Amino acid sequence: MHNIKNIIKLVSVVMLVISLYAFASSRYESRKLKDVSITFTDYSDPLISEKNVNKLLIQNGDSIDNLIIENLDLNKCELRLVENAMIRDAEVSVSLDGLLKAVVHPKKPIARIMGKTGAYLDQDNLMMPLSKEHTVNVPLIYGFNKKVQDKTFELINFIRNDDLLKASFTEIKFDKRQEVTLSVRAFHFKVKLGRVEKLNHKMINYKAFLAKMQKDKQLGDIKTIDLRFDNQVVVTKR
Repeated sequence: MHNIKNIIKLVSVVMLVISLYAFASSRYESRKLKDVSITFTDYSDPLISEKNVNKLLIQNGDSIDNLIIENLDLNKCELRLVENAMIRDAEVSVSLDGLLKAVVHPKKPIARIMGKTGAYLDQDNLMMPLSKEHTVNVPLIYGFNKKVQDKTFELINFIRNDDLLKASFTEIKFDKRQEVTLSVRAFHFKVKLGRVEKLNHKMINYKAFLAKMQKDKQLGDIKTIDLRFDNQVVVTKR
């Protein structure tokens, strides 16, 4: 008899817990959204605005005032965000107090492809369209095609990881032989890099020559700096 009473008590407690959980869950799901919070992991180059992220989250003419949590499909919200060409990844959630939260990881362009159809090359070596909301200040690429995409990505990242080079080079031009000529921001001379190979060796030579020309105040006299040869820097003067 004692065991039966204990079993009855245990069943009663379990049923009570289930009832309370169901009640709380029902109340939570029937609650309306109170607000939307959008956070970008990188605000340096806003290729998509918070306003347009909001439009992707809340669709079909709905408003925060009449949206019920139960009717909101968070997976679809995330899918709409990551399908956007300006967004790399996203996480969407709803807090207990009815706040819809979206953490957006925007794509980061590292170079702009110039041509009939403009585009960006992003940090994952993928092509992405230009943004209608913002223009990013990145090196311009001329003569680009799929054959040089990996070499472009390699060269851009090499430049980006060096403060001096990053501040110097504004344009990269590929010729038909896949050789590169670089344009420099502060001066009118061109740098003939040749093929994208032995970058560390070539740039060590470039920096050493640049330092010497700056010391001698002769940078304004230079037309081209040729780094295509292993053991020398060939210079053409104006």
